[in-house]
Amino acid sequence: MRIASESKQYIQRVSMLSRNAKLYLVATSLLGLSFGIWAVIFNLYLNLKEIGFQPDFISNMFTVGAIATGVIALPAGLLCEHLGPKKALLISLTANLCSLVQIFTLEPSVLLLASLISGLVGTMGWVASAPFMMENSRREERTYLFSVRSTIMIIMGVIGSYAGGVMPDFFNAALGMPTGAETVSALGYRITLLIAVALDIATVAPILLVKESKTVQRQKIGTLLSLRNIQSPRTIIKFMIPTALVGFGAGFIVPLFNIFFKLRFTATTEQIGFIFALGSVALGVGTIAAPVISESIGKVKSVVVCQYLSMPFIMLMTLAPNLPMATAAYVARGALMNMAGPISATLQMELVTETERATTNGLMVMSDSIPRALTASISGGMMTGNDFYTPFLFTTLTYFAASSLYFLFFRKAETSASSQRLHKN
Repeated sequence: MRIASESKQYIQRVSMLSRNAKLYLVATSLLGLSFGIWAVIFNLYLNLKEIGFQPDFISNMFTVGAIATGVIALPAGLLCEHLGPKKALLISLTANLCSLVQIFTLEPSVLLLASLISGLVGTMGWVASAPFMMENSRREERTYLFSVRSTIMIIMGVIGSYAGGVMPDFFNAALGMPTGAETVSALGYRITLLIAVALDIATVAPILLVKESKTVQRQKIGTLLSLRNIQSPRTIIKFMIPTALVGFGAGFIVPLFNIFFKLRFTATTEQIGFIFALGSVALGVGTIAAPVISESIGKVKSVVVCQYLSMPFIMLMTLAPNLPMATAAYVARGALMNMAGPISATLQMELVTETERATTNGLMVMSDSIPRALTASISGGMMTGNDFYTPFLFTTLTYFAASSLYFLFFRKAETSASSQRLHKN
């Protein structure tokens, strides 16, 4: 009975979302499908014998893009405060031009430059997402909007991941090109990646239909550059520290999951697509449950418990004797670690003022991306040398430190925030 009541409330809250929020969810669907395809096969495309790039160079590409993201995140947040989330989202979509370059221009220097520019431009969308959702939802809806957005991204990612694993061989077979593991043609991969880029470009349509509120006051660029809009520096720094530690740990393994499965367990592209799809399904189920869990035990405890529970599965992935067991560990780790994301993002936006939300989001992106960039290059070298244990161990240790600090910093935050709201009312 309780489950039915909570499900009814969940559906009611989602149905009451604003028109702008629903348009953003349409755009999210297209982005999720595109991301699912790209995430599965781009690294594998570069690692094909016909293309010839090794994990160390692929991780360096990620590092360049992540460093660019980290460096530009704060300026992007300030620019988003000035322009508004809608314009920032549209600017970020021009990063697709870099994706086109990466598909066809396989010179190392050009690939690195494209990763750099893509990181610089694409960060605008990342930074703008949370402020956009805050502007277009009421307080009681926010956790639901953040959760549904993540869920849609995940569900479409499932479809994209599976399709990304299947389409290269499908296109190669249809065109009479080789499909074997040793002789597979890059043509099928290129066509699949082009489809991913086209889906990304299509997100322009729903974003253009968004109507921005005229009552929201955009801040002057001079005020933003002086950082006078920041009113909660201690809170922001407390969020940045565990975020940086999570980024540091994630960089060791997350960017190279597809390469890990290929080299460690000789998984095929289709198998890797299926693994990524399974991970997304589990993550989707967890994300749907996130608002209910957060209302039951609180946002802070939800984040910390999920992250702690994910840690044994991180080590099981690399210690697993076979692909099925490693897949199960990957699915459990991803669901537990990432279902906390919407909850933590909501808490961040609630604990800072309206004038500093995009700036805060920019600082979070910077805190995550720069440490992640540093460790990705290290991990790429390790995996090229067939060391798959050390990266996973480092990730586990840093996740433990990050989760412990998160609880230490914010264990009383929700009580304080509730008291402040009561005094205002």
